[in-house]
Formats: sequence, structure tokens, C-alpha cells
Amino acid sequence: MKHALFAAGLAAVCGTMALIPASAHAADPIKIVYANYLNPKHITNPVLLRYFQDVERDSKGSLKFEYHFGSSLLSGKDIPGGVRDGIADAGYFVGAYIPTEMPVDNFLAEFSLLNDEPLVMTAVLNELELFNCPQCTDEFKKFNTRFLATYALTPYVYHCRTEMKKLSDFKGKRVRGISAYADLARALGAVPVNVSPDEGYEALDRGIIDCALHSIAAQKARSYGEAAKFVLLDPLGGFLGAALFDLRIDKWNALTVDQRKAIVTNLPQLVTDSIFNYIHEDEEVVAEYTKKGTKFYKADAEFGAFVQDFAKKYTATAVEKGAKVGVKDPEKIAAELTRLADKWRGLLEKNGRDRATFKRLLWEEIYAKVDVQNPIK
Repeated sequence: MKHALFAAGLAAVCGTMALIPASAHAADPIKIVYANYLNPKHITNPVLLRYFQDVERDSKGSLKFEYHFGSSLLSGKDIPGGVRDGIADAGYFVGAYIPTEMPVDNFLAEFSLLNDEPLVMTAVLNELELFNCPQCTDEFKKFNTRFLATYALTPYVYHCRTEMKKLSDFKGKRVRGISAYADLARALGAVPVNVSPDEGYEALDRGIIDCALHSIAAQKARSYGEAAKFVLLDPLGGFLGAALFDLRIDKWNALTVDQRKAIVTNLPQLVTDSIFNYIHEDEEVVAEYTKKGTKFYKADAEFGAFVQDFAKKYTATAVEKGAKVGVKDPEKIAAELTRLADKWRGLLEKNGRDRATFKRLLWEEIYAKVDVQNPIK
């Protein structure tokens, strides 16, 4: 039944969007094929659909998106290579799934434990990867791709099959863990298992893992609530190693200036809606799934103290790991993350944290500075 529902949901969200009548087109539109691995019920997919519509509208119908969600075209591990090879034109990249091929992106994910302000870190990631991290740019270029937009996830928490309250409860348990979270799992005495977020439900249901790791919203968006009825609310930071919208350079270079403008000017809305949806969904899911029998609770104080202490000390560990996998001057990237975080905390404190203000700041500080006039060399 579960697989039937998944298939039905997938059919509803996979296909070609023809949002502007063909009669309105002076010529055949340029098609952009987008792929992600997100569950069809994932809250980011409707945001992407709105973005596609907005770009099609602002390009006066000269651009058209074909979208493939739920790994219907490419799995999470295969998306970067698939975009590079032209199977898709754009996609959702996660370097942690291919760490040897994307060591710099995976290095950024090592700082996830320090993500205690998703709005701040969402802005930080976009500014860093677009302008302040040459190694990031070069890494995406190896996939013939331009990074364009992402968001930092809301705090990760453990979704467990049984109640886990004490540090000792984690001994020997198998928990989802990638990048910094794998090291945290080992420190807790658990066994990290590298499964994708959308494999988490099946892994929980079959007893392959004892706890999944994701935001609270995953109770609903990724169906964790059907297999994991115990959610520890102690925050574990939010994942930083994903890139929501990346476009193959060949495709970017084939576009007109006006078409590039249509893509870029709508990115602040895409980013803003993505992160605010996560924030609000977490709040709504707690209320909804409490009624369905999920227990949301804080672990014993020693657990929270252990995680906080681990996170504070982890920057040095992350820098060491980055150097070992070939990231050049990892301490400079770490310092730039800190500098940008301070900058954006100040901007949000001064201007406000509402949707409209955040969108405006993303445009003024980041996307207005993206070069749409010239091809990428």
C-alpha cells in the first residue's frame, strides 16, 4: 500500500510543465530538465513548481521546465553526474552522497552542527558559494554546472523506533549519519549508517536503523511518522550540504540575457519560500503528529550537554578532515563562514526576519550581483 501511494504521488508531480500556451510563443521554448530525489510529498517541491512557473512567465514563454521529482530520473547520488552528462539540465546536488567527487561541498556539510539559525545560514551558504568560495565554484565546474541556490535546513533531530532518553540508550544503536553527523553518532556510541533521507522510512520500517536523522517535518514529508514514534527535540544543527538549484553551464551559456534574468530574479523567492516552509512545517507537524501518537520530547540533560559540547569542539575537527580530503586552506573557508554568519545576523537584527525582508536582502546582498550578461568560461 505504501509503495502504491508513493507511485501515485510520484505520477502527480513528474512530467512536463507547459504553463504558457504554445500560441503565445514566437518560437519553440528552450526546455530545462530538472531532477531531484525528494519524496513527492516533500514541502520543497511545490516551491519549485512555483519557481518554474515564475521563470516561464518572466521569460515570456521562451523557457519551459520539465521536472522529475522523487528520483524518477536520477537518484540523489546520480544527479551531479547526470547534469554533467546532459541527462538533466538542472538538479538538486548533495555532495555528502558523493564525498570523493565533491569534497568541498561535503566539507561545508561538516559545519551542520553549528547551524543554529537556519535563516542566517541559508543566506550565508548562498553568498559563500556564489561569490566567496572559489573552490566551491571550481568543484561545480567539474560537473559543468553553476551553483545558483540552496537553503540551510531547520534543526535535525532523531526520529527513533523506541524511546531514547539517556546517552547510554544510543550505545550500539544504528542511526542515520553522514558528514559531521556520522562523527556525532560514533561519539554517542552508535553506529552511523549512510542512507538518503528518502530511504530513511524503509530503513526504519525494516529495522535497518533504529533512528533516522532529519528535521521534524520529516515525520510527514518523508513518512518517518509511520515507523518512528519517538522524536528527540534536542537540536542537532541543520544540514548545510545541499544545493537546491544548479544549472549546467552549457545550458546557461545558451540562454539570452533576458532568460538568465528570469532565472536569477526569481531565486530569492525560491530560497525564501523553501526555508520559511521548513520553519512553519516543523511547527505544524508537532501539533499534527502529537495527535497521531508521536511523542516529541527532550532527552535527559546529559544528552543535550554532550551534543552542545561536541558541536563547539567540532570546527577544528572539520578543518582537519577538510585538509585530509584535499580541501585547500580549509581554515579560510571556516573563517569565511563565521564572518558571513556575523554579517547576516547583523542584517537580520537590523532589518527584520519576515519573509518580505529576507527576500529583499537576498536580492540586494546576493542575487542582484550575479552576472547575467556574460557566458561562463
